[in-house]
Amino acid sequence: MNLIQQMNAAEFKQLLDFKATYPAIGEELVKALSDKSFAIQLTLGECVLLGNALDAHWSGAFSEIFQTFKSKP
Repeated sequence: MNLIQQMNAAEFKQLLDFKATYPAIGEELVKALSDKSFAIQLTLGECVLLGNALDAHWSGAFSEIFQTFKSKP
């Protein structure tokens, strides 16, 4: 069973609304969710997109990871 099939109805509707608003990235996200069976298989980018689609803005939690790759004086 893929991740789309595992989604709750309310979140699935949010995903469809996101796809209607942002067709290109929405389609990429739907494809990723259709191709994968476990949330752990999602890339960081897919997780951020899904968070945006579901209006769950937890992507700030990745800030420390992103800071790792910025040079410091």
